[in-house]
Amino acid sequence: MFKKILIANRGEIACRIARTLRRMGIAAATVHSSADAQALHVREIGESALIGGGPARESYLDIDKVVAAAQRVGAQAIHPGFGFLSENAAFAQRCADAGIAFIGPAPESLILFGDKAAAKRLARSLDIPTAAGLEEPSDDVGALLAAVATLPLPYILKAVAGGGGKAMRVIREPGQARAAIEAAIREGRSSFGDGRLIAERYLPSVRHIEVQILGDGAGNVVHLFDRECSLQRRFQKVVEEAPVTSIAQPLRERLWAHAVALGRAARYLGLGTVEFAVAGDEAVFLEVNPRLQVEHPVTEAVTGLDLVQLQVETVARRRLPFTQLHLPAPHSVAVQARLYAEDAQRGFLPSTGRIMQFDVPATVRVDAGVAAGCEITSHYDPMIAKLIAHGASRAEALAQLRDALAQATVLGVTSNRSFLMALLGDAAVQANEVGTEYIDGWLARQPPAQEPPKHVAVLAAFWLMQQRAEAAGSTHASWGDAPLTGWRLQRGPPQRLPAHTCRAVGAGGSWRIGFGRERGVMAIRVEDEVFDVALPARGGDPQAFTIGGCVVQLRARCEGPQVHAQVAGHELSLELAPLHKAAGGSVAALQGLVRAPMMGIVIGVDAACGQQVAAGDRLGTLESMKMEMAITAPVAGVVAWVGCEARGKVERHQDLFRIEPTA
Repeated sequence: MFKKILIANRGEIACRIARTLRRMGIAAATVHSSADAQALHVREIGESALIGGGPARESYLDIDKVVAAAQRVGAQAIHPGFGFLSENAAFAQRCADAGIAFIGPAPESLILFGDKAAAKRLARSLDIPTAAGLEEPSDDVGALLAAVATLPLPYILKAVAGGGGKAMRVIREPGQARAAIEAAIREGRSSFGDGRLIAERYLPSVRHIEVQILGDGAGNVVHLFDRECSLQRRFQKVVEEAPVTSIAQPLRERLWAHAVALGRAARYLGLGTVEFAVAGDEAVFLEVNPRLQVEHPVTEAVTGLDLVQLQVETVARRRLPFTQLHLPAPHSVAVQARLYAEDAQRGFLPSTGRIMQFDVPATVRVDAGVAAGCEITSHYDPMIAKLIAHGASRAEALAQLRDALAQATVLGVTSNRSFLMALLGDAAVQANEVGTEYIDGWLARQPPAQEPPKHVAVLAAFWLMQQRAEAAGSTHASWGDAPLTGWRLQRGPPQRLPAHTCRAVGAGGSWRIGFGRERGVMAIRVEDEVFDVALPARGGDPQAFTIGGCVVQLRARCEGPQVHAQVAGHELSLELAPLHKAAGGSVAALQGLVRAPMMGIVIGVDAACGQQVAAGDRLGTLESMKMEMAITAPVAGVVAWVGCEARGKVERHQDLFRIEPTA
């Protein structure tokens, strides 16, 4: 058995692997980029080698640096986790050449299953149904356009080395092909270092079912049962569960047999996941992920197995710890939700920033990648944590998971917590009447979110209270800024209609705010509506406010002009700025000013000074967290100023464009 293992990853999976290694008595070390110097995995594991800059290609994807780090810390093996180098055959071979064990399949298996086209050919040779399509991969735009012109619509483009929903595009109209191919190639190169694509028939309204396998590298393979991952968005899994409760037993056993056959044919070593698209009683093979999966905890919950321990022991000893007959059947049901730093109200735009508070009740398993004080940067996937509930039935597990999300607190970044709660409470999800496209349709049916003005009023009151506390020792804090607050610290008659003195800006809109006072009560004006907000009682809960006779419980934190809160079960972040400064054009709320929603790289600028644009026109394209997002004009007008350039790095909230609105 290995004495020391280097975990060549970051975030929640690095922390999770380290926990098992400690329990096994194996020393663990890890690696980090300069952007992750204070990351949770560095702090928890305790020994970490700096391997490069923030961008993954300069650190976590640099094979030579990772192997050198293993040698430097004296590790006999490297565990790649998932993502980054976990499916890289050249990395596995480099480990072997250096005399370091790779906790994963042999390079030959990685080459086979890392190439989706080759994997489909193997499946067909075993009489396993596949989705037909273009199988020879290419990153030549012209060649791909010519090849896909013969495919029936709709079809899907996939990065041949891809995974995690990245570099995938569905083509429903011929005119979409060129832009989609170019974007998928870029994303494939950025995420996997390989921009080659294949195309295959797109199967709508299917379920995504997968089978976990474990092999000894000599042709002996067992399955560890199945999972369902049909609740997806942009081909990224959102909610996963085990075992599958939506298919008949004959089909389940057929999928088990297909998965084991593929593993045996490849003489598979370690853990792998075989994925299928299922419609009714029919199933087609999609791909094999030759690594540990993000959703592995649900299998652990229902089998009582530690998959990381099995993976390490099987690779080290080259033998299976049990036969299929000796493996107990799954018990009860487990459901996992992925908690991300992303804004569901703004198209799931990733949210960067510092985590100010993160708490989850102990009623569920939490595999976290961050803690209070950690940064969510634009360099990596914005996952905060995975929450795993385990109940006697699917309904019980869903209820437990939803309750844990309701009690969770995430402040400092916008999270998808409210989205997950609403999704888990949906009747079709509860009844398991879903498919891979269900979330897209469900989102389209949701009414636009409108933040109640009283929530804005309570947050403004909390923010002002914090400013007053800061002002106790400083004459420069905002509380003393009369043009901002309109607040006077002398006695006087109550102001029933306070003048607007600042603007609060959030994802759901912007509001002019005014502050007045009465005995023990703030009069908060939000646009033209006035709310009486009673301050928390002295010695009581400092985040319990009374408005309109009702107590509103906040979970809130302030950081300069920003206030982040959970109120009435929803997230709300506001940035407050004085109107007397807004007149000078320095706040993001100014009409026509376009700011970067997050840190990233500008990969294209589509607008120039003097150009006439309509509201919604693309001004540029920003790449962040390996995703592309369009930067669009908020109003119709003329581009008066451009503050970015192609391939240039921009910071969160940096001014990018200014539009002079047309009358």
